[in-house]
Amino acid sequence: MPYLLLAVQFGLAGVFLVSSVAKVKALADTVRMWTDLLQAVRLPAGLAGVASWALIAGEFATGLALLVPVWLFPWGLWPATALLVGFTVLAVVSARTTMNLKCACFGRATTPLGWRHFWRNLVLLGMAVTGLVVWGGGATPATDPAGVAVAALAAALVALLAAFYDDIMDLVLE
Repeated sequence: MPYLLLAVQFGLAGVFLVSSVAKVKALADTVRMWTDLLQAVRLPAGLAGVASWALIAGEFATGLALLVPVWLFPWGLWPATALLVGFTVLAVVSARTTMNLKCACFGRATTPLGWRHFWRNLVLLGMAVTGLVVWGGGATPATDPAGVAVAALAAALVALLAAFYDDIMDLVLE
């Protein structure tokens, strides 16, 4: 189980680190997403800049925390789970209402936040919960270099699929 835990940990780290960096690179889209969200819930749109940077910092810190050896303590798995619960709930609310939020999940805001994002976030949330369950069962260090390499490759695949999920879905649904 240590290699599953390592794959989960590194995969989610990649997702959060890529997402936070992409949000910085497309900051205007991130701020626009927050402006729309704040207006939808009748909060001051002027908070969008602060909210954007808070989310970016939270995602980046979570990504870094996920790189801490999890057998010591799952520093990153708890905030990753909390963030993913929030993102999943927001995707459901956006899909079921007329909020019409654009997903700036990985920087660019081109796709309406909806069911496709719910499913992606649910898979990522399942990974985070799996990591917590495996850790709770007594995590031990991953020591075999081949196992670590396979876990790292799986993690890279997860991060890439999550980052390009909208593009992949657009190709599939055309």
